[in-house]
This record gives sequence, C-alpha cells and structure tokens, in this order.
Amino acid sequence: MKIAVMTAWNDETGAAVHAKALVNAWRKQGHKVTVFTFLKDELERDTYNGKDERYVIRCFGKDFLDPRPILTSEYDIFVVEDLRSLPVEQLAMIFPMIKERAFPVHIVHEDKLPEEAWFYQLPWDKVIYFDERQHVLKDVYPNAEYIPFPCFPIRRGDKKESRKRLDLPLDKKIIFTFCQRGYRPYLRYLCEALKLRAVLLFVIPPDFEMLEKESAPPWMIVHEEGALSDERFDDYLFASDAVIFHKYQNRYLRLLSATIFQVMGAGCPIFIPQQSEYFQPLKDEVIYYTDTDDLCRKLTAFCEDERIAKHLIEAEEVYTHMGSAEKIAEIYIDVFTAVLKGRGL
Repeated sequence: MKIAVMTAWNDETGAAVHAKALVNAWRKQGHKVTVFTFLKDELERDTYNGKDERYVIRCFGKDFLDPRPILTSEYDIFVVEDLRSLPVEQLAMIFPMIKERAFPVHIVHEDKLPEEAWFYQLPWDKVIYFDERQHVLKDVYPNAEYIPFPCFPIRRGDKKESRKRLDLPLDKKIIFTFCQRGYRPYLRYLCEALKLRAVLLFVIPPDFEMLEKESAPPWMIVHEEGALSDERFDDYLFASDAVIFHKYQNRYLRLLSATIFQVMGAGCPIFIPQQSEYFQPLKDEVIYYTDTDDLCRKLTAFCEDERIAKHLIEAEEVYTHMGSAEKIAEIYIDVFTAVLKGRGL
C-alpha cells in the first residue's frame, strides 16, 4: 500500500511521536510511505531532534504550503495527524484534488470537540482517535474509530556504556527526571536514605530556569540538552535505574502522553503522578505517587528491593508487546483496506 502522512516529524510533539511509530511499522511491513512535514525554519527553537529520512519532504509552514510535492507524489492513503497544527486553509484548497486520488484520513489529537467551524470543513473518508476519552467525536463523526496509541519497540542498551557516553557515575543508582516536552522537575531533594548511593539526574532545556544547575549538591546532576534524538533519549533511559515523568493537570481533560508510549519499551521503570490525566490507561506498568513524601518512600523501597524493578520491567514489556506499533499499524491497514474496497479502489 502507498501511504502519505502529513504531520510534524522529527520534533518533540505528540503527533511526531505517534506518526513515527506508525510510519516505521508500515515501512517494515513493506508499505511505501511518504511523509510531508514542516520546513525546518518553521520549527520552534531546539525542537528538531533527528536527521530526516529519505522519504521525508519538508514543504509547508504554519501558514504556508507548497502543494507540488503533495500533488505529484503517489499514494492511496493520505493521513493527516493533528489538523490544528497544520496550514489548514492552504490544505483545504487542494483537498478536493487529494480526495480524487486517495483516501483521506484524519487522526484527531483534540481532547474535545473544537468550537471553531474550520475544523469540520474537510470531508474525511475516515476519522480515527487514540484516546477513549475522545469518543465525543462520534457525535459529529458517527463512524469515527478508536485505534490505540502505538508503543515504540522493546529495546535494551548497555547501562555502563550509556553512562560513559553521558558522563554519569558508574557506581550510583540514577533517578532520571525528564524535564522536556512540557514535563517539569518535581522532586528537588533526595531522600536521606538514598543520598549516599543514588543521584537525581535532571535533563533540562538550555533555557530552563533551574537554580540548582549553577551549584548542584553532590547527590544531584543537571544536564542541559537541546531536543533529544531518539538515540540520545534512549541512552538516558538505558543509563538510569528509574525515571520520573511529572506532568500534572487536573482542571481540564488532557490526552495521553505520547512520551510514555515512546519510553515504555526501553526497560527503565517509570514513576508518574497519581492524579494526572495524561497516563490514564497505565496500571501495573508504572509506579504512581501522590506527593513528594510518597515519591520518596516509593523510591527508597524501589532502590532497596530489586524485585520491584524486575516486576515493572516485565509489566512494561507485556504492555509494549500488546500495544506494539506493528500490531497497531496492521489495524490501520485493515481499516484502510476496508474503506478502499468500499470505494472500489
């Protein structure tokens, strides 16, 4: 099958993470995929995080679209990820031509029905959502279909070699706090019981204000990094004994965290806040904490009992296997095939 995907790519957005998992899986399954994405000049500073693959074409900005690559490439399926982020007005102008030759699909990244009329102007052949809380889309698109968020593959690295590459201590437990993509520092002190045998590692953007980066205590390490490539991100996960992902929002519904589906397969036990809406489907695959005291107690128990890490990694592997990008990609292909047959293509 020939598939075109219009999306953010090789940056830190949820759409880019979702698209990369699917595109990699489709290509492994033998499908021809072309990715249309933003010009590098249109990306926010320090968000570009990887070298573009040969099948990637950068041809638009937030308010600009060069239609020629889209209108001259071959594809049967035209997938759009996160419509709101794209140059919708320009896309609408060429949409009739796209629909004449292909099956247009919208993968929705909205957490509620948008109030703007422009969101509904394009006549999609299929609308897909990945968070069950998006079911309200069926009020407008009765045939909208739920397909789960794809997990990145299971992969493992050498802890010692990763630590050497990142200039991290070889003789300590490392508790990694991820502070990019909207995640923030939470635990700013290390439990007394762990100060001699563990360090808190914070990986922050270069412009992030964190007082400790100027004079970090001996049990804290602060690394400033631009956007992490997938390989660099994995290195931090391979080097660490646990990772804290703190993103908390309780006033408004928010969709699933794309980052969690990227890191789940790396074999690094995950700690996340109990009250956050971003991690709703996860249960035994992670450790939830309610506040800093609870997090300290659970980190201490985790570092003292190796069985906890073993259990978490096994649960992560099961979850990643059940929601693998390969399996999810096959579901998409089944949907595409059914609709193409319905249109006689």
